Amino acid sequence: MTKTKWIVLVTMVVISVGSLFFWYFQHEEKQQQRMRIEENALKVYAQTADFLRMEIDYSDYGKRENVDDITLTPTKRTKEMMERWKAVSEAFPTIEFPQKEVGEGNWIKVYEEITKSIGEMRSVPLVLSNGEEVGGTESLYLYVHNGNIEEDNFENLLKEKGIIE
Repeated sequence: MTKTKWIVLVTMVVISVGSLFFWYFQHEEKQQQRMRIEENALKVYAQTADFLRMEIDYSDYGKRENVDDITLTPTKRTKEMMERWKAVSEAFPTIEFPQKEVGEGNWIKVYEEITKSIGEMRSVPLVLSNGEEVGGTESLYLYVHNGNIEEDNFENLLKEKGIIE
């Protein structure tokens, strides 16, 4: 073989090996990106279940590894939280309650909506009809999330608004 044929052959081998390495690293990067997306989706399901006090079932996820196969099941505590949130939204119209999403069982969307509403719950002026200011900025949120009533005047406000009896 002549020198030029060797150079052409070596060049082709180097280009081929380089192309294989490039393809392999691109493939690995795409795989890692898919895994990050899936991990984020799994975190959202776990956060939703934790925040909304739900049961989470991963058994179907293990079969096909599709996050849409994860099942979120509301508990008694979830239903109580939704009832408190709905009552609060009726008393304070600036706080929105996702009736449609709750009815459809779209719990990821419900979680997104309640996290958006937290700021509104903290900013709603809590004032009794006599002008007395009520509770701290967390009072309404804590009531919706946990059912906690920390102060007597906050309880009076909830009664005045018809949220509790």
